[in-house]
Order: sequence, then structure tokens, then C-alpha cells
Amino acid sequence: MSKKKDIGRHYEPRLRALRESYEILDWASPVTQEARFAVLADNVDLPGKSLLDVGCGLGDLWAYLRRRRVEVEYLGVDILEKMVAAARQRHPEARFEQADIFGADTYEPAAFDVVFCSGAFNLNLGNNLEFLPQAIARMCRLARQYVVFNLLHVRAASEQQKYFYHDPVKVRALLTSPACQVRIIDDYLPNDFTVICRKASPESRCPWEGGGK
Repeated sequence: MSKKKDIGRHYEPRLRALRESYEILDWASPVTQEARFAVLADNVDLPGKSLLDVGCGLGDLWAYLRRRRVEVEYLGVDILEKMVAAARQRHPEARFEQADIFGADTYEPAAFDVVFCSGAFNLNLGNNLEFLPQAIARMCRLARQYVVFNLLHVRAASEQQKYFYHDPVKVRALLTSPACQVRIIDDYLPNDFTVICRKASPESRCPWEGGGK
């Protein structure tokens, strides 16, 4: 898959360098990385829930929830095998799997209470606008209760060509459906916003049937 190769070319060289976790994952700082995790933890009732962490990277969300003593049934998945291997080495007590949930029916529908995706939509891969609705539909299919994801904001002070920036108004319009109740939070960082979609029922389908098959 060409997009997987593009993603690998961006992240895998960082794994070989002596860098902090947040630098490997291309976050500005650990503070900004954890600000995104905090939106999830502060706005979704996580304790006792099953949580799928899509694009889990090095398992930093798992470590963050452990520090906050939020008990979840965690599974982290990443498209890159080397990233998953590094996550397992850092957090052997957690569960990680190499999987592309957007390209294959790896898990059963409604297999997880909460599906979370942080940072996986940030790279400009040339198809971001077309891919996002399909990706949301796939996450909705896997979630029983919540889908939560963050995106880079168009109001960012300095846009970089290698990243893709979204307009929250347009993203909300994409999600106009009785299938889910949408909340957008954009007051925690100047260049980021989070979408929280609460499903009407575990069987609720997103509008993009093609992305949810």
C-alpha cells in the first residue's frame, strides 16, 4: 500500500534515532501530546470500558491512562510493524497489534466501547479529504458507544505542507446524521480540535455505507 509506505518513510527513521517518544511521533512537546489525551479522558466515561487506540504509536496513551489510574481494557493498533514492536518493548504489560483497520475488517462490528484516534490524520497524504469520511465510518462500525479523534485546525498560525489542516465546521457537516451526537472541542490547543461522536446505539451506521462495510 503506497500510503503505508509514505507513513513508514515519515516515522520509521525516527525510531532509529535517539529521540523522546513525543518527538518520534512528531508532536511539538509531551504537553501538547497529553493535552489531546486529556480531552478523551476528561470527556468520555472510560473506566471499565474497552478502548481501541488507532494509530497507537509507542503506546503513550496507555501510559497516560495508567498514570491517571483510568482502568480500561486497552488494545493499541498501528499500521507499522516496527512501531508496534517498539510499543511492546516499552509497555510489555499492554496489548498491541499490527493492523490497518481502515483497509480490512480486522475486528468484528461494535467490538469496542470506545474507538480513539490521535494524530493519525495529521500527515498530508494527498487524499485526506476523501479518506476522512471513510475512516470515520470504519471507526463508527467498530465502536459501541464513542468515536473520538483529533485533527489539525485550519487556524494554525503557521501551516506546514507536510501536514493537513481541517475546518471543524466542515467536519461537523460531514457528521450530520441521527447515527451519532457530535461534540467538537477546540479550546485546548490553538492548532488542534477533537471530535467526540456518541453513537445512538451500537448498531447505528454512519452515513458512508461504503466506508462501513
